[in-house]
Amino acid sequence: MDIGVSASPLQFDWDLHFEKQANLLACEYWRLRCEGRSMPRRADLDPVAMKKFSTHVGLIDIREAEDDYVIRRSGSRLDEIYGPITGRSIRDFLPPGLQATWRDMLGAVRARPAPVRIVTGVDFEGKSWLNVEMLLAPLGENGRANMIFMTFVSWPKETL
Repeated sequence: MDIGVSASPLQFDWDLHFEKQANLLACEYWRLRCEGRSMPRRADLDPVAMKKFSTHVGLIDIREAEDDYVIRRSGSRLDEIYGPITGRSIRDFLPPGLQATWRDMLGAVRARPAPVRIVTGVDFEGKSWLNVEMLLAPLGENGRANMIFMTFVSWPKETL
């Protein structure tokens, strides 16, 4: 039964040891776009340059005043799992338990404005048979994140 509470542990890897190619490419691209700053701005991203991994990309607005996160853009790989979520708040498509999980992940990047690799399971609408590796990386100015750059790669869990 899917009760909307994340049963999968979150593994945070601040050393960024990616296993999935799309996430590795996205992380390299994010670093390149920093150009000596602690993080790139949203305006520094070029969709054409992200062509090799664009289906995995999500951009998430940080709405501090509302204590919320809104999906500015979701690639087709995210939509395959969560449905069409572009323009939606995490409150609109995630059950409360998963909202807390997403807040933990996104909040970690806000608190320590640095990229992180996260590995976990997908605990959404019966898709618990999937694993996911993500890159979450801050976008903003003057050391303050106002958006999160995400890449998302899922694959079936191994069965015994």
